[in-house]
Amino acid sequence: MALTTAKNFLLLTERIDEKPMLRTRFTAQAYFLLATLLDLLDQGILQVDGDRIVVPDVDRFDQLPQYLNALRIRLTSDLMQNDQLKTALKLVTSWDIVNAVYDGIGAETLTDGTTERVLFQNNLKPHVIYEPKAASRQAVIADLKAQIASGQPNHPTINLYAVLAQTDALKWVFGEVGLDKLQSQFETATSVDPYAQTVQLMTTTAGEIIQSKKFEMDSWLS
Repeated sequence: MALTTAKNFLLLTERIDEKPMLRTRFTAQAYFLLATLLDLLDQGILQVDGDRIVVPDVDRFDQLPQYLNALRIRLTSDLMQNDQLKTALKLVTSWDIVNAVYDGIGAETLTDGTTERVLFQNNLKPHVIYEPKAASRQAVIADLKAQIASGQPNHPTINLYAVLAQTDALKWVFGEVGLDKLQSQFETATSVDPYAQTVQLMTTTAGEIIQSKKFEMDSWLS
């Protein structure tokens, strides 16, 4: 299966510098997991019903790739206890799940030829990092612009745009020149799109969970 949103988020976001974004940065990790869930929404494996999240196709859900096993097990357990969106989305803050997903999707990008494998030492333990190639990153940005300009952006574009907007990263990804026009085009194309509205609900809810968890972590560390 193709987790297009999550792959493109990795290609846009992963930067090593002093510390890899998707191996060490809590917020980036959490939104990477949200991108993965939005891919499952796009493919109809997950569904939002009001303020609930449901699994309409259990067979497809059970056949997810092995690297999504931890996500599948956690989500199954959580939904059995409480299927409210604001509760079910708490899994986006799981360090164990995000690392499993990162390794799986990262390996796929390596096969695609869009990243390079880099070893990074962190806390005395080496980690495999999938560093995006500059051309791959630019290709994602170009495709996003083209999809938005078309007036009919596909679901992965809607997903990724919502996550970038939530993290205040649109200016960073697209630059300031022409950004207002791009935002206007997107809003016009998706203003009455039920899928886009569902994505926005999930993204906003996840954003509140991530922010709350971050405050909790900062308080604990202080």
